[in-house]
Amino acid sequence: MTELNTCVNLPIQVATGSLVANEDARLRHRYLDLRRPALQQNLILRSQISLAARNFLCAEGFLEIETPTLFKSTPEGAREFLVPTRNQGRFYALTQSPQQYKQLLMVGGLDRYFQLARCYRDEGGRADRQPEFTQIDLEMSFVTREDVMHLIERLVKEIWKAADKELPDRPFVRMTFDEAMHRFGVDKPDTRYGIELQDVDDLLQGCEFGPFKMALADRHVKIDSKRGVVRAINAKFLSSTGFSRKDIDELEKVAKRTSSIASAFVVKVGSDKQWKSSLAKHLSTSEIDQLNERLDASEGDLLIFSAGPYHDVNTLLGRLRTYVSRLLYAMGFLQAELDPNNFQHLWVIDFPMFGRTEDDEDGGNSIESEGSVSLSATHHPFTAPHPDHAVLLDELLGRAAEEKETRSLLEDPLIVEQLLSITAQHYDIVCNGWELGGGSIRIHQAKLQKAVFEDVLELPTLQRQSFEHLLQALSHGAPPHGGIALGLDRLIAMLCGAPSLRDVIAFPKSSSGNELMTNAPGPVQPEQLKEYHIQVQCEQEHTD
Repeated sequence: MTELNTCVNLPIQVATGSLVANEDARLRHRYLDLRRPALQQNLILRSQISLAARNFLCAEGFLEIETPTLFKSTPEGAREFLVPTRNQGRFYALTQSPQQYKQLLMVGGLDRYFQLARCYRDEGGRADRQPEFTQIDLEMSFVTREDVMHLIERLVKEIWKAADKELPDRPFVRMTFDEAMHRFGVDKPDTRYGIELQDVDDLLQGCEFGPFKMALADRHVKIDSKRGVVRAINAKFLSSTGFSRKDIDELEKVAKRTSSIASAFVVKVGSDKQWKSSLAKHLSTSEIDQLNERLDASEGDLLIFSAGPYHDVNTLLGRLRTYVSRLLYAMGFLQAELDPNNFQHLWVIDFPMFGRTEDDEDGGNSIESEGSVSLSATHHPFTAPHPDHAVLLDELLGRAAEEKETRSLLEDPLIVEQLLSITAQHYDIVCNGWELGGGSIRIHQAKLQKAVFEDVLELPTLQRQSFEHLLQALSHGAPPHGGIALGLDRLIAMLCGAPSLRDVIAFPKSSSGNELMTNAPGPVQPEQLKEYHIQVQCEQEHTD
């Protein structure tokens, strides 16, 4: 017997059945953590699914084309990773996505493109995000929204088949953005269970309870997202499990973290449908009876009411819907509905093309100009309008061209509301509350794209100039085109039942964006910085 090498005591245990170390320890010793059979199986599945996607797309006539990851800084939304060069003051930016390059490929006549693209975004760490990630990226010329969605449904079914998980042979459910927000309070709803949002303000017209009365005083506001409402959800049986005052306090903390505008009120339903809540003091017996009937309330239920602007109420109740569903699952309810192998895919379509910048919660898609900004692109600024609204957008932009010398298009509130009513050819594929991917049909006319940049988004000159290459390309007879990108890491995590993307990536970053194994990012030598004409400014110097 020959001794090939020796092994010191392992800092973490990796054998099947051994206690799994905390995540930081695992990430520091990732080369050992990779020995765990569960992690190896995740990476094997990742390889199999990548191969299945490649084989499917190649069979459909797609070309796998690599696009650069060293790009230039453009205002696409998320914070970029900048890469210095030895040319003083000149920087690359790592691509947030191949979006512009794949559109340029369509202009070049390569009408079916795909790649497993590496993308980079300098954003906060979460269980479902990584600063570098992989997406199945594709683009096609001469297609409609229906063409893209049909292709992706077939691709997703092929991916599920590669993971030994079958999906029903039927089209995916479709839901408009407005319907998703109204019923579920989120644009990526988990439709495996109910607990849908319900209108109750019609039952409270004479209510004198302050928060409800204030909200309903604004019910005639013309801006729909600002219209005052009272809505509610019913978490069936949740309070029957001994839901304590402490549990209610935790739920209310979640509500306050979600919205500082909409308010939330919790009611435990007791025997004979009596309310155990201070809210009962402010409502008549008749109002309580009608609310119980509307919400199908019974003993042991937990009712959650919210009052405020329509958008904020929906967002708040949508967050609480997810929160209480997890509590119910932990308590033994919704076991079949929330089974990890119960997959419900759907398309969310007809997103608004533009949104008010203050409604952009994390700034992820907001493209801001200097001064006071009114509108931002809901998806990205290259998304084409829905055919039903294309004429309206053309009319509004035509008016902007006529009045450009005298005033901004966005100075007229009525025009702003018309712009906000325009829907886009944007589509998201969602499964079990996770956004698996998103895409759109693109603007392919240079004139329209330029007008969106200038007259709707009001990008400052420098930002518009960063898109000059795209505008020039579109002016050379660009074909109609559209595409989509699927998050490969999220797909794998869902199919593995992994709680975090870090469990399906060989060498992931921590929640703080660091690689604990190599201590990256780290300092570099002053000589290297000098070569790139960079000087590190100390925090003390910066604050002085």
